[in-house]
Amino acid sequence: MSVLVFACLPVNAQSNANLKDVVVTASRTEQSVSDVLADISVIDRAQIEASGATNVPQLLARLPGLQAVSFGDASRIYIRGADSRMTALYVDGVRVDSQDGWQLGGGVPWELVPLSQIERLEVLRGAASAIYGSDAMGGVVQIFTRRGTAGATPSLDISLGSMNTRKISAGLSGAQASFDYALGLALEHSDGYNTRPDVVHSPDREASSSKAASLRLGFRMAPTQRIELVALNSQLESHYVPWGGGTDAQASANLSSTAVRWESQWSTAYSTKLSLSRSEAAKRDDVLYDYRTTLQGILFENTLRLAGGTFSAVLEQKRDAFDSPFTDTYNQAFGGERTQNAVALGYGANYGEHLVQVNLRSDDDSNFGAHQTGAISYAYALTSEWRASASTGTAFRAPTLEQVFGPYGSAALAPETNHNSEVALGYVSATASAKAVLYHNQIRNMITTRPYSDACAFCYYNVGQATLRGLTLSGTQKIGAYALRASLDWLDPIDNSSGRDLSLRARRTMTLGLDRSLANWQIGADVQAVGERFDDAANTTVLPGYALLNFNAATHLSRDWQLIVRLDNAADAQYQQVGHFATPGRTIYAGFQWRPKD
Repeated sequence: MSVLVFACLPVNAQSNANLKDVVVTASRTEQSVSDVLADISVIDRAQIEASGATNVPQLLARLPGLQAVSFGDASRIYIRGADSRMTALYVDGVRVDSQDGWQLGGGVPWELVPLSQIERLEVLRGAASAIYGSDAMGGVVQIFTRRGTAGATPSLDISLGSMNTRKISAGLSGAQASFDYALGLALEHSDGYNTRPDVVHSPDREASSSKAASLRLGFRMAPTQRIELVALNSQLESHYVPWGGGTDAQASANLSSTAVRWESQWSTAYSTKLSLSRSEAAKRDDVLYDYRTTLQGILFENTLRLAGGTFSAVLEQKRDAFDSPFTDTYNQAFGGERTQNAVALGYGANYGEHLVQVNLRSDDDSNFGAHQTGAISYAYALTSEWRASASTGTAFRAPTLEQVFGPYGSAALAPETNHNSEVALGYVSATASAKAVLYHNQIRNMITTRPYSDACAFCYYNVGQATLRGLTLSGTQKIGAYALRASLDWLDPIDNSSGRDLSLRARRTMTLGLDRSLANWQIGADVQAVGERFDDAANTTVLPGYALLNFNAATHLSRDWQLIVRLDNAADAQYQQVGHFATPGRTIYAGFQWRPKD
């Protein structure tokens, strides 16, 4: 797992105050950013709002090493070229996933993750199974909703935009005595655009509507004992074009996550956390599809902080269930369930100029047996501003229940595995940051679908190997009122069984942004450039490269009100992220935020 390289701050972050930030995702325990060895980016609520992003994939695509593609009502995220299903998502510590056939192998239902409810987001690049178990072969994305602090803090956001887009969200958070709370609600509607101009269909736009709610309640029973409840629910109603055209189909999807957590600080050195969690991702439409994935978890974390370093021990049980009822002759009912029991050990220490992190984990899957993963990372501070690091680790992903028990599944499937190694060099000062990461990710037993044959149409099977090699350069620079950010990625995504490129991965991507203060305004511009990709595994269909120019601006209308304006794809570039599917042209959004000051 790549608990790897030096914690260079993300390309859209940075002041000295950020060095005191605490992150959780890198090791599953709270760490100061300056002690983190992993290649991690952190985005807080203020940065989300300043970005003007309208959904999570759009936000993630601006980070170094990440690519996002959207088609119809679905999206995929590739971290350093790893398949979308190889990224694990956690919401307030709750594992969220979809194992349905709509995703062709499962993966996070990114279109159901509500951006409006996110207070903070952490992205860990590199394989992380030695900490998180199955699925974390490419990286981990962890989302945190708001937590109440002293007093009562209401908020309101209203925005309008192209395609008759309308959004409204409201929140209330606070704390009093031993009790804290946070509640968020959001509604959104868009008339959409023509996602499939290549076929005749009606209506000629694919509309969507969504609603989301989040809740966090905490109670401190004693100075060292706290219990909390966290919950998130998101619903999406969308239209999509059937493959052959005709009348648009309507799909309904729902994502929910809930956890009850007991945090205890038994002494200055020893703390524990016990969590019970449940998440569910479901999708159905009026044509064929009806899938439901349920994940339940029990997690017991132990942390011991001593002068010699931080030790952690984790006991975890994950239970998966998948169900697809009968819809027609070609979609018979099927389902399945499994249990994974795991134990994990970790050690991290800061010895002045030297930092080290070691993680070991053993997972026992009721379907596939035991699987061990491990990782080791080391960093050396060359100076107070420069740091070099290296790491190596292993990861795995057990086949989903749909891949095993579904109509195209096979009980003969073996888990996918990988070995990831990285080296990095980073620089951080009061006004600038820079980072270079060189990585090599070797994937074995990669699961894909077999082309149509008399024996089977689209059946899952293990193929040989894939190699993901790359270099990521990123940095920031402040010059007076200006703040510059940039990243450049070179990726070599090779399917070793054929020698061809893995589909939909661009070999070259670049982001470039500039922000500045001007009178009472904060204004910014960014460019996202994506090189050409292949739309198919045979590498016969090329998707041309493209570049998007975006602008954003914000100003305070009064002490409590702020105006935010966003212009995306200002040059109205015509491009495709996936073959046959169109993308929006030029779009504009304007939003009003109410944040009452004390």
